[in-house]
Amino acid sequence: MWHRRPSSALLAADAASLCHTRPPDLPLLGGDPARRRRPRDVRRVRGAQRAAPGALVVTRRRVLILGGGHAGVRCARELLAHRRPADELDITLVSRENVEVWHGLMPQIVSGVLQAQHVLIPLREILPGVTIYTREIESIDLSRRRAVLGGGGEGDQVEVEADYLVIALGSVTDLSRFPGLTEHALQTKTIGDFIHLRNHLIEMLEKASVTTDPAERQRLLTFVVAGAGYAGVEIASEANEFLRASLRAYPMLSPAEVRVIAVDILSRILPTFNDRLAQRVVDRMQRRGIELRLGIGLKEATGSAVTLSDGSRIETRSIIATVGIGTNPLLRHLPIELTRGRIPCDPFCRIEGFAGVYGVGDNAAVPDPTSGQPFGAMVMVAFGEGRQAARNILADIRGAPAQPCRPTRFGEVALLSRHYGVAQVRGLELHGRPAALVSRALFLSFMPSWRRRLALALHWMGTAILPDNLTPLPLGRSNLVVPMRFGAGEVIVREGEIGGRFYVITAGEVEVTQDVDGVPQPIRRLGPGAHFGELALLGDRHRTATVRAITHTSVLSIAQQDFAALVEHLPELQGALTQPRPETRLKPPE
Repeated sequence: MWHRRPSSALLAADAASLCHTRPPDLPLLGGDPARRRRPRDVRRVRGAQRAAPGALVVTRRRVLILGGGHAGVRCARELLAHRRPADELDITLVSRENVEVWHGLMPQIVSGVLQAQHVLIPLREILPGVTIYTREIESIDLSRRRAVLGGGGEGDQVEVEADYLVIALGSVTDLSRFPGLTEHALQTKTIGDFIHLRNHLIEMLEKASVTTDPAERQRLLTFVVAGAGYAGVEIASEANEFLRASLRAYPMLSPAEVRVIAVDILSRILPTFNDRLAQRVVDRMQRRGIELRLGIGLKEATGSAVTLSDGSRIETRSIIATVGIGTNPLLRHLPIELTRGRIPCDPFCRIEGFAGVYGVGDNAAVPDPTSGQPFGAMVMVAFGEGRQAARNILADIRGAPAQPCRPTRFGEVALLSRHYGVAQVRGLELHGRPAALVSRALFLSFMPSWRRRLALALHWMGTAILPDNLTPLPLGRSNLVVPMRFGAGEVIVREGEIGGRFYVITAGEVEVTQDVDGVPQPIRRLGPGAHFGELALLGDRHRTATVRAITHTSVLSIAQQDFAALVEHLPELQGALTQPRPETRLKPPE
């Protein structure tokens, strides 16, 4: 959390008794006490917040960046690169994970061209000196430039305030528009999704190699990719290359049996490429055995088939979703009218009506100064918006005018396999090996250090000459339900704290109490088979009572995110949990 400095009255005595102070209307600023300097930190207040003559104030500013994607990371790096000692800047970044994920490289994990460590950049490696919270964001207060962070545990909550707030939360996957896709689709958002997808492809080959049912064999060897944009085309191509190259290990399977089908409601693929390059990609995909169903949407899905908008049905056990980009749920709770699911900003990346608050990346609709239309959700745009927000924050600190965002337009690239890509770079059209080399060179230029560039380049060269690797990477979670044990007298949950788990008692006994005028009042005792903790998870996350173990007690616990998924897909469970409990009390032990 941020630590504020105590203020003291400015004494009118001799200089030796002079203490720090600030004007009443100036927001109190804070920072890391360990990094503060001596009297050089004390500066006169300037501008609209000018103090009374002779008043001095510590002017350390705090920047809070919400989101560890490309836009948020670029904002933090730009602040680090260009801040001056006089800026007195503290930078904090909040991200669910302590890595920057290179989504443009993740399709190559499916084919085994790259490994997970090649597409994940640790934030602490590239953001030295930045305070990093690896937590979930519970809520955002734009007026106070404050965020409430939760860690998933009992009572684990942090509030962080700042002088400048940057919202870079990105987008989320939302498949709710397509019935059955949430339940049955293989998603392609996280690194775990791509590793699971690769494992799934291998599993389908394994099952197909031993099944005796021809219809089931065909379902196992049919793979439907929903979407034909960047992700859809690259994933379909990489999956197709991997499946067909793997058939050498499955002599009982024929290449003619493997079907990879890309479906998109649009009439053409890769909308940001020109028609000539898009057609070259279509020709290439069809030559490699990929079927394209364009101008046809996905209507619904089940565990064994997908139904398209034209009424046709494809029997399959594999539905790969690259569609369904949705609005981050946190944005829906902001006091702002969203523009097609994005925060409306001005050309300077500022959110109007909230001083010191900026929006960047996929969650922000920043208008192009030339056309007035919002920039698209693209990597280079995220880079540009993150950098420009940082520059405008520094300009505001120094009293300089803000500048509009004009992202660099390098071009468009797409990698379809080890040796084939397409690129349109500064008016130059490339396809095949030259485009693949340009694409790789572009990604190498984005790597934060020469060590990472060299490691990535060497791995690419190695996979270009070595055979495909069929090794799966099992990532099964063995502890969705976690057993826990508490000693007599231990508090399991405490009233008022943030709840993070649901509990079922398997042995022992607990007492439930509530505070009445500061005095804990017993409500009931619970024994084996009873449950507690659901009220906080189904409500506002705050515990409504304290639960203490009376005897040595064993419980089974479920984390909040797993509990939420269970309740969402099992409404009867929520109804049972929210029914009033009978006021039965266990007889106290004699």
